[in-house]
Amino acid sequence: MATKRPTCLDVLKKYASEGHEQRSSAQQEEDVMERLNNTLNMQSSTSYERIPRFHREAMAECIDALKLPAVRPYFTASVFLKMTKDMQGTISIPSFHHYIVRKNAMLQTMIHMGCFDTDGDGAVTEAELQAYIAALVPELPGLRGLDQSMAIDTYAQMAARKFLFFLGKQGKVRIRDIVMSPMWYELMELRVEADPQQAQESWFSRATAERMRNTFFHLDQDMNGHLSKQEFCANTVGSFSPMFLDRVYEEHATSHKSRRGPGYPNQMDFGAFLDFMLAWDNRNSWAGIQYFFPVLDLKGRGYLTQTDVYIFFRQIYKMWVECGLYPELSVEDVKDEVFDMAQPTHLLHITIQDLQKCGMAATIIGMLADVNLFWEYDNRETLMQRDKEESGK
Repeated sequence: MATKRPTCLDVLKKYASEGHEQRSSAQQEEDVMERLNNTLNMQSSTSYERIPRFHREAMAECIDALKLPAVRPYFTASVFLKMTKDMQGTISIPSFHHYIVRKNAMLQTMIHMGCFDTDGDGAVTEAELQAYIAALVPELPGLRGLDQSMAIDTYAQMAARKFLFFLGKQGKVRIRDIVMSPMWYELMELRVEADPQQAQESWFSRATAERMRNTFFHLDQDMNGHLSKQEFCANTVGSFSPMFLDRVYEEHATSHKSRRGPGYPNQMDFGAFLDFMLAWDNRNSWAGIQYFFPVLDLKGRGYLTQTDVYIFFRQIYKMWVECGLYPELSVEDVKDEVFDMAQPTHLLHITIQDLQKCGMAATIIGMLADVNLFWEYDNRETLMQRDKEESGK
């Protein structure tokens, strides 16, 4: 006669009958979760009908008696409905176990990060987040040897800046938003050694951190820890229009200084440089659009006029001609193309919402700021054909 497999309910009832009053609540929770895991591993899936029955019976008879409130939230209909179900309406036990492990890791991270939240409001400042990340670095094998190539505080500033840029409000970011964001899981991938290709793509990788730091030091010719417009222009490829960079410095370099004291007027510190790089590489994102829209809005009206677009592209046209490209290019035609791409609600005004909705923000911002990106836009069909030919080889 085959031995009947124990159910989750049997495990909890047996555990309750054994008596564990002398053990701490944390020890009891760890023990019971291990027993449940062993039981669940003997099965392949569970159905919605079992979840409510387990919730009603096991929760009432065992969890309350064992004082294990941490178990209760996992065996609810709402959790079940989050899972992918098969044709029989059941969920995968490994997926359910992965959800529990991931949820517990998230809660543990929130608790640890909360230790750095000095005012206890559930959000951390940039300095608090930097302190947390600096303490975390030794625990990430993907960053092994980082302290030999750069200061850990510099890495922490760079990592924290990304969270603040995309999630921050008024200089703080909610701990819950951090641990639930894809960026956090990108950082946690460094718990294992990263392959070289991923290291080149991730903002949090050691390779990217070293590249950003080295780029900033290369631009900073007078080594004062700040970039003037002249340093920025002289040591880049020179494809940004002077007017665009003037507006970037007016809108962001000065405001960044105001948050950190007087410092160096009209110069970028490392934090402002990181903001620019994040915005430029993510021009289609809401954070990137919010960064560049006031740069393009010359009069601060809250929308871009045809005059704004014309003035910015006129600078690109001047650089275009100086590069020896055809002078027959019409500034008016390009201006009309920009408005066609933006598809504004008002025919003569492009709002920040229009830029977000059209899905063409990266192209629009790029062609008004960078002559090389406009060249790519103007030759897009030729470049697409070349890519097709190369991929077909």
